[in-house]
Amino acid sequence: MLTALMFGSLISVTSGPPVALGKCEVLTSLIQRQDTDNPASIVAYALHVRFSDAAQQPISRITFTLDDGKAINDVGTFSPGITINHTLGLNNTVSTSCAVTAVEFKDGSMWNVNS
Repeated sequence: MLTALMFGSLISVTSGPPVALGKCEVLTSLIQRQDTDNPASIVAYALHVRFSDAAQQPISRITFTLDDGKAINDVGTFSPGITINHTLGLNNTVSTSCAVTAVEFKDGSMWNVNS
């Protein structure tokens, strides 16, 4: 029994995330304020991700961690094999990439990059 537990732990450490990440890019856009008394530009940031659930069960939350350490959660029902394109709002960032670092499945089980 101990061997099986150790082997199971080894698999979770060596296996990749249960999400196939096709795209992760930080978008910026310049927004012009409409206030004529105080004209100013605002830079808006967003994270565009394209991914699919590579597991055999639905996912309810995915955590994307940017290369500057900020974490962004995408919450919903993500079914296996379906490609998802989402744009998520961001605060000011210098990040250019991200990785999937945690996943919560609909049944409450979790996957974490450090487990």
